[in-house]
Amino acid sequence: IKQCRIYRVRVNDLEAPFIYNDPTLEVCHHEAKQRNLNYFSSAYTAAVSAVDPDTGNGELSIKVPSELWKQGDEMKVLKVYIEFSLDQPKGGLHFVVPDVEGSLAERGAHVFSFGYQNSTRFWFPCVDSFSELCTWKLEFTVDAAMVAVSCGDLVETIYTHDMRKKTFHYMLPIPTAAPNISLAVGPFEILVDPYMHEVTHFCLPQLLPLLKHTMSYLHEVFEFYEEILTCRYPYSCFKTVFVDEAYVQVASYASMSIFSTNLLHSGLIIDQTPATRRYLAQALAQQFFGCFISRMSWSDEWVLKGISGYIYGLYLKKTFGVNEYRHWIKQELDKIVEYELKTGGVLLHPTFTGGKEKDNPTPHLHFSIRNPHTLSWEYYKMFQCKAHLVMRLIENRISMEFMLQVFNKLLSLASTASSQKYQSHMWSQMLLSTSGFLKSISNVSGKDIGPLIKQWPALASMGGRVREDC
Repeated sequence: IKQCRIYRVRVNDLEAPFIYNDPTLEVCHHEAKQRNLNYFSSAYTAAVSAVDPDTGNGELSIKVPSELWKQGDEMKVLKVYIEFSLDQPKGGLHFVVPDVEGSLAERGAHVFSFGYQNSTRFWFPCVDSFSELCTWKLEFTVDAAMVAVSCGDLVETIYTHDMRKKTFHYMLPIPTAAPNISLAVGPFEILVDPYMHEVTHFCLPQLLPLLKHTMSYLHEVFEFYEEILTCRYPYSCFKTVFVDEAYVQVASYASMSIFSTNLLHSGLIIDQTPATRRYLAQALAQQFFGCFISRMSWSDEWVLKGISGYIYGLYLKKTFGVNEYRHWIKQELDKIVEYELKTGGVLLHPTFTGGKEKDNPTPHLHFSIRNPHTLSWEYYKMFQCKAHLVMRLIENRISMEFMLQVFNKLLSLASTASSQKYQSHMWSQMLLSTSGFLKSISNVSGKDIGPLIKQWPALASMGGRVREDC
């Protein structure tokens, strides 16, 4: 929980004492002597690690009342109620309020969630880890002129007695990690996709004609991914929301994606068409691998980024042709080689044996790669780039046919697990690890990719100079 003001906490209707502490608010603790980057980097890494949800830590520590200890020992359900407020958040939610006359709806004022990696705790209390799955019931009360868009199915919309406000009720029955939950509220115009009625598009006022043209081919992307993966889209609905002042062109969440409104275009602007199609294809690829299938730990992030980038590349090849695909691969290779020759190796699956300086796998960097929140943005972009290139190396070793069979197996196991509502221990099939991925490759293809795996340290230290056959 970050930024939130906590008023009270109850566990099964009993008041529970709690401690709130966010060490990232004051990283160096008035340190006046050591004003250098190395000291700040180590202090910031320690602060982030102290509240890392993946290691069972967090900003809010709740002491369970002693009367309930027996229930915990007996593995009975404990319900935690947290009363909180969020006042002028500096992250997690972005408010866009144009400085013009009129009501908020007339001015096109809107708000949307954003954040790098697991940043959902910036706007509501949660276990903000990609490996902690749960089902969701979400309720948002907004002005009558506004529309709230969130993950899952819209069950109902209820107005207050005075008709000034309304509450949107969303249900997401598929186990989902908190970082994959999002929200957008605004006076959106709504378009139900004419080809796929379970798909709904949202845009700001006056932009509906552009929205209709921009999204007219989304169904083709759906059909392509479902065909190559031989698997249905995992959610019962999909929503696209176009917002202003977005920090990135596309952000993917469970059953919805938030796009920059700059991607909307008319039929007269042909230059924008291929660029927008690429972002739509990226967003949909991440619905399968990244949202529906989540990662086991930060060290396994490369697998999901690699798979989603790989199948996105297959879409590029089919839609824009082999030459355009090869040109894209060449660009990606040039970027990663240039970065690694200049800065040093990018590690896809770093291992940490201890906290000592000699155990640091990337001594050439000014920042730690132990946590996604201590990475540089440039490093993470190169990380994603290298991940899908390594997937191509694996494809060269086992063939595209076996590669797609591996993806199908992973999706099939996750789909079966997601339907086990009362057997949450099965949900681990919806989490992907490096070892689990490599085991699936071995089981499906029967081929040994051990020699390729042994090259990975070299791939990191040799500047990525790897032969790529298109």
